[in-house]
Amino acid sequence: MSTLQQRFFETLQMLYKFFSGSVVHDLFMKIQKELEPTAQCVELKKLSDTRWACQYNAIWAVKKTLPAILATLRDIIGLSNLHRRTEARALSAIIDETFVVHLIIFEDVFRTTKFMSDQLQSATFDLEAADDLAQSVTIAISEKRTEDKWREIRNEAESLCVNAGIAPQTQRERRRAQTSRHLEGFVVEAPLERARLDTDDLRTHSFYPVIDRLLMEMKRRFSTETNEVLRGVSALSPKHTSFLDKKMILPMARHYRISEENLSAELYQVRRLLQRKEEQGHTITSTKEFLSLMRPHRDAFIDLYKLICISLTLPVTSVSCERSFSCLRRLKNYLRNTSGDSRTSNLALLAINTMLVEKVEVADSKPESVDDITPAATVQMPMMAM
Repeated sequence: MSTLQQRFFETLQMLYKFFSGSVVHDLFMKIQKELEPTAQCVELKKLSDTRWACQYNAIWAVKKTLPAILATLRDIIGLSNLHRRTEARALSAIIDETFVVHLIIFEDVFRTTKFMSDQLQSATFDLEAADDLAQSVTIAISEKRTEDKWREIRNEAESLCVNAGIAPQTQRERRRAQTSRHLEGFVVEAPLERARLDTDDLRTHSFYPVIDRLLMEMKRRFSTETNEVLRGVSALSPKHTSFLDKKMILPMARHYRISEENLSAELYQVRRLLQRKEEQGHTITSTKEFLSLMRPHRDAFIDLYKLICISLTLPVTSVSCERSFSCLRRLKNYLRNTSGDSRTSNLALLAINTMLVEKVEVADSKPESVDDITPAATVQMPMMAM
């Protein structure tokens, strides 16, 4: 990431931090209602280093509320708090036409990748469908690298600047930088000042590099070799059209060093086994049922049984872990907000004095653990959708 893009995301984080304060936040909400009385107020979002959706939401929120953000900063500059005035003045100076152009660029690019990010985090997504989705997104991003798309971004940025009251950057003549007297007689190779970029220069310094870097990352993460292996997972699912297709399973078998001759023989035999089961009225509809059917015959279908186990393991991505962590965090926040000091102390005493707890009779029965004493209604929490 170049300095320009890094400075843009740092500015987004600074805006979120500054507008999180109670005084600034209340004024920000008030100005939003004044500018758009019928629209719902938008909260600024925090950036995330790992989730594309969070980055898109943060960028979209700033783009949506940019006029209200600048109006809030102007009002803060007129207040008496010196520290808050200084921060507001600095942020107002940073939000210029260059910032708006980057805002439009990243909002457009991340909007293209957001729905793919949401689909990849689904608990039941199909790997082959995810591969097709990644390829279509890659093509869509590559098609943005045109002069027409850049002109569209420029026009949208200029319109947003006019709406937000941002003065356009003008190229004015600047005096030539003079070499310091201490450097006279030396060959100076380092730049004496930071070059001021024109808005059109952002096409080569930001727009094209962002597109190229994103395409490079997409091709690296969804390489052809990896996709061929993942297609074998779909070929082991009974509900897929390529079920037990040797051409689809073969790249996966080669990746895990499974003999092609043994696999061909096992595929031929397992088709006859499934046909016999169907004649008996037993049909399989999922990979788990396929594994259960093959478990008694694992010694006869060693390689195929291994691939089925791998196919059931691969879809378990890091999303499942993140979902568990989010659930634990919600439970922790719920218990912290609903449990008073007295109840927490009582639970601690029950956990410490286990010998005494065993002798206590509750509802004519001896509890086996602290969970038996705690009423179920006090710990139940409605699970929210991710």
